[in-house]
Amino acid sequence: MAVPSTAPQSPTSRKVLLLGLLIVLFIAVYSVAWHFAAEFLRNRITGFFSGGNPAGVSANCENATMGGYPFRFRLNCDRLSFDDNFQGISASSGPVRAAAQVYNPGQVVWEMDGPAEVRSALGFNSTLEWSDLRASFRAGFSGLQRSSMEWTDLKTKVTSTVTGLQIEVTTPHLESHVRQNEGNLDYAALINDTVVAVNGTAIALPPVSASIDATFADRGGLLDPRLAHRQELYGTKGELRRMVVDAGEGRVLTLRGPFSVGNDGLISGSIRVEIEKIRAWRDTLKTAYPDQQETFDDLAKVLRVLTLGKDDGSAEITIQNGVASLGFIPLGQLPPL
Repeated sequence: MAVPSTAPQSPTSRKVLLLGLLIVLFIAVYSVAWHFAAEFLRNRITGFFSGGNPAGVSANCENATMGGYPFRFRLNCDRLSFDDNFQGISASSGPVRAAAQVYNPGQVVWEMDGPAEVRSALGFNSTLEWSDLRASFRAGFSGLQRSSMEWTDLKTKVTSTVTGLQIEVTTPHLESHVRQNEGNLDYAALINDTVVAVNGTAIALPPVSASIDATFADRGGLLDPRLAHRQELYGTKGELRRMVVDAGEGRVLTLRGPFSVGNDGLISGSIRVEIEKIRAWRDTLKTAYPDQQETFDDLAKVLRVLTLGKDDGSAEITIQNGVASLGFIPLGQLPPL
């Protein structure tokens, strides 16, 4: 008959047992803390969505659920909608999925399913469809620090509720980036192979790609919910560091220079324009807008004089309260923002 051992446990056995107990205790404490944190975040998010935010924006995250245990916080919504009564904008979309790492909850990646609808009191409605939308943002105690969005196969339709005018913009790729930078608002965007149609008829232009890099002075607060409702793009100044429009086959237009936006939304500024393939641009625009052929011929002549007969060159465009001109030739009226 075996006799139970009464010998004391070895130091190694006690250390292994203690380590096992500590691991179990850590897992238990971590699990409780994770669920408390997840519930806290869910309540904060739903509270923010229901209007508990300084900007007064109300939103609805239908069937909001939290997941991602143990290393992430993940929020899922069956449908997202929001109303900004101050700006007069409301929107809705399909399901939304957002996630953040436990050790870095301020860095959030998210994606959204289409279609989406945007309705504005300014007199237009929009519908957006896409195959893929991925985005991320970095948030801190002062609101958004930066945000990026990337669309694939985006189709946007904007309809005027006043005139019935309908504009469709289709692009296989669009991305935009915005950030706070020492109180300023930096904005950059890129769009590829874009086609535009008006009232169902495509404009006779080749697919156009474009990029923009600009700064709006002292408007970083637009990303801070505590300040956004008190800040506007109207009445601000900025710098267009670089804007490039590429229509293919060497037709490239580059713009840069300071600008300002009046309290009425009209733009003023002095924009330096660099143009490649002047004659090709002229012929392309004449085909797209045959009723403006004389204007495009005059512009091409002025540009070739300024560039001493070369097909590439640069010029200065002056914009005063929305009226743009190249030297003594008026280019037209820019609509208010």
